[in-house]
Amino acid sequence: MRKGNRRMEQHRRDIAVYDLGTTSYGEVHELQKRLQEQRREGGGQDTLLLTEHRPVFTLGRSHPTPNLRASAETIRQYGIEIVQTERGGDITYHGPGQLVAYGIIDLKAWELGVVDYAHALEDVVIGVLADWGLRGERNEAGRGVWVDGRKIASLGLNVRRWITMHGIALNIDPDMSHWDLINACGMPDVEITSMATEVGRQVAFEEVQASFVFHFGRVLEAHPQKAAVPGRDAGRG
Repeated sequence: MRKGNRRMEQHRRDIAVYDLGTTSYGEVHELQKRLQEQRREGGGQDTLLLTEHRPVFTLGRSHPTPNLRASAETIRQYGIEIVQTERGGDITYHGPGQLVAYGIIDLKAWELGVVDYAHALEDVVIGVLADWGLRGERNEAGRGVWVDGRKIASLGLNVRRWITMHGIALNIDPDMSHWDLINACGMPDVEITSMATEVGRQVAFEEVQASFVFHFGRVLEAHPQKAAVPGRDAGRG
């Protein structure tokens, strides 16, 4: 019995959780790249970054041409930046009221494949939704999480030498009109929804974030440890 416990400790999945508050996409993108490079070189630690971004459209690595419903001029009038990324998937939107979770994790050390990890992130969101009485599910249309055929969470990853970056975004209570400007995920007929829309009331961001961290630990058998962001208070800001 003791021998087994020692082995479990050796494979303990500790992960530092940083609540970044509201951020610009660019600053967190650069932070992810730095952390991924550190992990690739054998340094740093496994990290989970939690944030809500100022409005931005991001493009997947295989889809550099924005899949827009509106003109580029209209997008500029909205003040929404368009950013090319190295993640999988097509165009998506990030903005206030959406929880974005980026994991910088050594999958080899966690004994996980890329598909295993993607599947686990979906399970985390499905667990969160269940806490609010919603039934989240997968859909043959693509990665992410759906509620009754409506997409509520988008997933896109980048993995280099087994080290991940990017992650999953859950719509809590964002400005849903911004999705009208794009063919989300490259699918003209996809319907995007949010937790607030589905439950018919406001949903507290902080409560959803706490639920996400709990289910992340549960699904991935990990040990999330809240960490203070350098130069900031430990809370949101």
